Amino acid sequence: MPFHEQYLNHVGRLIDNPIFFAFFLIVLADIITGFLKSLIVKNTTSSKGLNGLIKHSTLLLIMAILYPYLEIYGLADMANTLIIFYILFYAISLVENLGEMGIPIPEWLRKYIYKLSDEYRKENNDEQK
Repeated sequence: MPFHEQYLNHVGRLIDNPIFFAFFLIVLADIITGFLKSLIVKNTTSSKGLNGLIKHSTLLLIMAILYPYLEIYGLADMANTLIIFYILFYAISLVENLGEMGIPIPEWLRKYIYKLSDEYRKENNDEQK
């Protein structure tokens, strides 16, 4: 089978890949919670939102292009590891957004997330003065 047909076949199967689908959902959740956070803290700017959308969509596009290549060359495990790595980073961002919106985050988790720490809040208060 020609390479381009293999590639298109693998691209079509991305939606059925649970790890890639979880990645897509967590990116979407991060975008939504980031937007809601900006509304709640009254810090909504179109340039910041547009930059975020460009960043997230670029990463989704890169992974959607790269994953089938890695899968064709027998490196699906490496692709899954990379996606899981990004899922963890987006999960941290999601928890940060929820915490900054005022949703209670357990203390054992809060101490590991810098944006929710007392040190970060102190720095932000000092900068605003």
